[in-house]
Amino acid sequence: LECRRCRYLRTARAWGQVVEALLAVLILVCSSVSCGSPGGYTGLPSLGGIYYYQYGGAYSGFSGADGEKAQQLDQRFYLLKLPIARAAMAAGGCLLVFPCVLILAGVLQLPWRFPAWLLLECVLDVVTAVGMVPALYYFFHFLLGVYNSSECREREQLYRSKGYQGFRCSLHGAEIAAGLAGCVAVAAYLLSAGLAVRGYRTVGKLKQKPVQ
Repeated sequence: LECRRCRYLRTARAWGQVVEALLAVLILVCSSVSCGSPGGYTGLPSLGGIYYYQYGGAYSGFSGADGEKAQQLDQRFYLLKLPIARAAMAAGGCLLVFPCVLILAGVLQLPWRFPAWLLLECVLDVVTAVGMVPALYYFFHFLLGVYNSSECREREQLYRSKGYQGFRCSLHGAEIAAGLAGCVAVAAYLLSAGLAVRGYRTVGKLKQKPVQ
């Protein structure tokens, strides 16, 4: 990191953008886990003597009409969660690209050549942080609506009647982790906005000095 191009990576702004990128990856991964698999429950005849469930692991206890009902409920539950999971993955992808672009701009010394870039960066950071607040609200509001649906309740009761736990209609760890990562990202973007303003002032002072 001693070369001229890499000096930016030692700054507080660069480290903040790296943290933002890592949080975006966490949101992306947790959202994909929340989406799950569309496969649903597969009964004994379908796999030639093996009971299999979409989350992995051997299960038994379903046969005939119960197996078909479990598969239908799984698929309907998956379709209910699919829109918000895709939206969260798209948001995570955008949040990953944004700090990467800022890091590249910093390495190319674009803020030094065009100090107004730092003001634009500050505005974009603030807009991103403010926009994530209603996005997080909608994310949890939509998920709670899915978990309160009749499909989820019926699915929970069906698996509970066979002695299976872990199919409760409540937020699971990946969804909570995605929300927490989003909250931390809001704070990180606000901090980056402050660092961008400080960088703009620093660049202005340095440009007023004679070239050495």
